[in-house]
Amino acid sequence: MPETVRKTFVSLLVAGSILAGTSHYCAAADEPDAALIQRGEYLATAGDCVACHTRPGGKPFAGGLKIATPMGDIVSTNITPDPDHGIGAYTEEDFEKSVRHGVRKDGSYLYPAMPYVSYSGLTDGDVKALYAWFMHAVKPVAETPTETSLSFPANVRTAMAGWNMLANHNPPETGDSATFEKMRRGRYLANALEHCGTCHTPRNFILSEKQDQYLAGGPLDGWYAPNITSSKTSGIGDWSEDDLVQYLQTGAVPGRSQAAGPMGEAVEHSTSHLTDADLHALAAYILQVAPQEEEPGQKPRDSFGQATAQPDIRSGDLTRIDDVTELKGGAVYDANCAACHGYDGAGASNRYVPSLFSNSVVGASRPDNLIMTVLYGVNRTAGKTHAFMPGFDGHSDVQRLSDAEVADVVNYVMAQYGNGNPHVTADQVKTFHKK
Repeated sequence: MPETVRKTFVSLLVAGSILAGTSHYCAAADEPDAALIQRGEYLATAGDCVACHTRPGGKPFAGGLKIATPMGDIVSTNITPDPDHGIGAYTEEDFEKSVRHGVRKDGSYLYPAMPYVSYSGLTDGDVKALYAWFMHAVKPVAETPTETSLSFPANVRTAMAGWNMLANHNPPETGDSATFEKMRRGRYLANALEHCGTCHTPRNFILSEKQDQYLAGGPLDGWYAPNITSSKTSGIGDWSEDDLVQYLQTGAVPGRSQAAGPMGEAVEHSTSHLTDADLHALAAYILQVAPQEEEPGQKPRDSFGQATAQPDIRSGDLTRIDDVTELKGGAVYDANCAACHGYDGAGASNRYVPSLFSNSVVGASRPDNLIMTVLYGVNRTAGKTHAFMPGFDGHSDVQRLSDAEVADVVNYVMAQYGNGNPHVTADQVKTFHKK
């Protein structure tokens, strides 16, 4: 190789090495510090992002979960940092527009199943921390979920611009949210990160939250997110701060309530991971929310019932295994519920299986959550405690109950241990089946 060519070649190699080193240095300089990433992880947990952006059996944050709405199923998107299938090409500004304003990088509008009307209240610093965590700590997944397909007019995404103008949005908080005093921190957690109102606040005809009925309760994909205002009869005003902290931390408060369905998921993936200080701040704020009364003169949901005087409701008659005759409420309870909840409804002595009296699900005026629990069971893990009850719908591996049998056992349990007899019918149960 001629000397001049060799020198030129060496010079190019050196220059390339310098440029490569400079490029690596810049990338390292752009890497957010560990504390910011760690904060972003905590915020994403508080926001329960994984719940909606992970389909059953899917990879975390890869999307694909179907969220039922009156207009059809909304399919959650991939929010991993994959540049082609997720949000890897998003700048921090793009990310902020999506999270706080519901506008994607391509300018199209998100549906409010994504609670950006709540996340709009996030501080700038917390948005920055969330962006740092998603971009630098979440594993990219090269999967594109199926597209959302809704009926007209919801399928016209541009119409969401008008909805955004009419819907109530939280104004963004200022300052460092980690330094907020207790009540302000609780409000920030409840209204922005935990977005409690998304489920627990009823909605108007355009599906925007009714702010004058904040946390008064609302339907949610078959379940009913109950009134959690400070009303001592309709809400949870008779709970102590420690009661609510225990519920958010473990999903159960014996003699009061147990979390199942979407709330069970929120406890498992979000609230059980919050610090004690944040749980107490959140509980303190919720317990001072203005009371919303439902039925004047009613008793608190968790104050109904007592153990039945008759400890054994078995008839003594044997039932053939091939007898498919539909059973009535007491017989259904005897065959499927009494082994765990007791023939007297008192549950297990160690309280792993809850009693059916002094139980807010059984004592509620609406049977929704009891029907859903019978159909789909409970499967919740908080810390090291796994709470499980099998479901009894048509896909059950334990016992498949007909709609009439579900209706009868719900009527039996609510009449025996709860708020009277709700007169649930088989046709009503049929409406609770998931598609």
